[in-house]
Amino acid sequence: MSVDERADAPVLLRWADRALSHVEDSLNIIAALSIFFLMFVGVTQIVGRTIFDFAIYGYIDWIEQASSLFAFLGIAYAQRLGSHIGMDLTMNWQPSNRWKVELLGVVLTIAIITVLIYASFTNFLRAWSIGDSTMDIKLPTWPAKLMVPLALSVLWLRLSLQICGYLRMISHPDAAPIAVPKLITIETQVKDEIAEALGREELGREERR
Repeated sequence: MSVDERADAPVLLRWADRALSHVEDSLNIIAALSIFFLMFVGVTQIVGRTIFDFAIYGYIDWIEQASSLFAFLGIAYAQRLGSHIGMDLTMNWQPSNRWKVELLGVVLTIAIITVLIYASFTNFLRAWSIGDSTMDIKLPTWPAKLMVPLALSVLWLRLSLQICGYLRMISHPDAAPIAVPKLITIETQVKDEIAEALGREELGREERR
């Protein structure tokens, strides 16, 4: 009987991971669209002022408010993929030890995120209660400030799932990883870098032909 067929088979963990992944994917798409929006607005502003003597009303205010979308909505998605910037000093360690280190890092992270959720939600409530707005065209700031605790809450849920996933991997090192990024060994990283380099060289040859 395989590990995933035992009584501890993580059916609920797999379902929760899949459900949260849909939410993270949707938020990441919104973040990507916000970047496209900012690029479009920026180009329109530059071309308008340079050629047509036209400027977008409240350009700076719109940019400031939209920045919270791409700055925060994609963090849970990146955490799921393990693509946040970091330095892995444990690549030569045994997987069982690496899972423990990953668990420790996630536990410390979720403690910090919990504090940040409380602080950012308090900041949102303050902006809501006093009617805070931008300096130029008086846009309300509470929608942008609400994005911060919402995005961090999704990250909190992802970190909670990863804690469960890491505990499972520590208990059953031979199990297939669920709700956690797969560990990358030095050999795998080197092979990926070689394949990427060869791919670029091949692309360069095709372009020169």
